Amino acid sequence: MDRPLPPERRAHLRDGREVRIRPIRPDDAERLCAFHDRLSTQTARLRFFSPLKHLSPDFAKHLTSVDFVKRCAFVISPIDSDTIHAVGRYEGETRRSAEVAFVVEDTLQGLGIGPLLLERLAEHAREQGFTRFSAVTLGENSQMLAMFRESPYDAHIHMERDLAFVRMDIRPVAIAAV
Repeated sequence: MDRPLPPERRAHLRDGREVRIRPIRPDDAERLCAFHDRLSTQTARLRFFSPLKHLSPDFAKHLTSVDFVKRCAFVISPIDSDTIHAVGRYEGETRRSAEVAFVVEDTLQGLGIGPLLLERLAEHAREQGFTRFSAVTLGENSQMLAMFRESPYDAHIHMERDLAFVRMDIRPVAIAAV
């Protein structure tokens, strides 16, 4: 990759623990596989819409090789290691819109990681010229839908059968209101 990686940030979880929000790197492929192996079948199903038991090395390589323009991913790691505990990513759909997806390790769900990743992704996406995020999630994924509803972005959620289609304006609130 010719571009420098986006900066790493530190943040606090709801339980007070400090973590790093860092850009994913190609050398994270093995760590991403280990992270995925720690996910419960239910968490993997909610993220991938099927109970994907293991990531193949090729899929992990694809997921960790991003350009930070049209494809971007940030991970949550402890302060003292590169272990992956959560991933948030976007994939450009059009010049101005990108699809987002998140997955958080079961033991850390409910600690505010999703909103931290959403904000970091939105900040970076705006720098790349994106103004909208979309997402598709299972309608039963109440935690993910609550995160979108409670975000500072104007989330529009449309249900079709068992899927929720989400659209969000990620422009800064003052600009989006104009």
